[in-house]
Amino acid sequence: ATRCSSGPMSSLLYDLALSPFYDRLVQLWPLWVHPNAITCLGGAGAAASLLAMRRGSWVAACAAFTAYHMLDNMDGKQARRTGKSSRLGHVLDHALDGSLGVLASCQICCDHLFGYPAAQRFALCCGMSTLLTCHVAERCSGRPTLGTRLFGADELFLLCSLSLGHRAATGEPLLQLDGSERERWWPALRAGWLLAVALLAVLTVRRPRWLAALGSFGLLCATAPWPLPCLVYGPALAVLLVTNAARAPRPCLACSR
Repeated sequence: ATRCSSGPMSSLLYDLALSPFYDRLVQLWPLWVHPNAITCLGGAGAAASLLAMRRGSWVAACAAFTAYHMLDNMDGKQARRTGKSSRLGHVLDHALDGSLGVLASCQICCDHLFGYPAAQRFALCCGMSTLLTCHVAERCSGRPTLGTRLFGADELFLLCSLSLGHRAATGEPLLQLDGSERERWWPALRAGWLLAVALLAVLTVRRPRWLAALGSFGLLCATAPWPLPCLVYGPALAVLLVTNAARAPRPCLACSR
């Protein structure tokens, strides 16, 4: 049976600084506020950041994306605080992260961190593969894993907010790569990104059948016309989220948000 270890693997920064901060911040929410409402507000923040980036409103995009990942950290804490964990909340939270969250994060990394919009398809494929790996790991072990103790989703989100803030202040990407630098560094960055995704799968899933399925999705991303990988990813993620929520003991549901 699926077991709850101690919730998703968290980073040192989250354990030492972010979690205590959000423990205090969540106290500002009245107890009658349902955690799913906080989740939906976070999703609205991610959507608003995408719209703001499309319009070139970097300050608004930074504020909206920062609100998204702050609310994403508080919905599970509100669920534990109020005893309102549910399978619907579990699915809703991860569905928004796996859709709007992935879209916004990948666009920020390409456009505002590296200044390389042409890499968005590659970034999306890596993001989708990482989310599938996270929830396959949850199915296999009961513990969703999205990163390491040194760098995980929270660090990525903070870096995204920093990149948008830098763009708002200077009008330039945080790590602007010109043509020659891009030719020199991009292959290494791409290889490192692929290696990180593959290592995450090997270290957290460890079951040949599931590793083969994840490898097949990676091959689809590399060879299939766009947007076929997205059309496969959506239903695959939905099935994983629903089946994981159905298998999880109720006390574990809030722990994995």
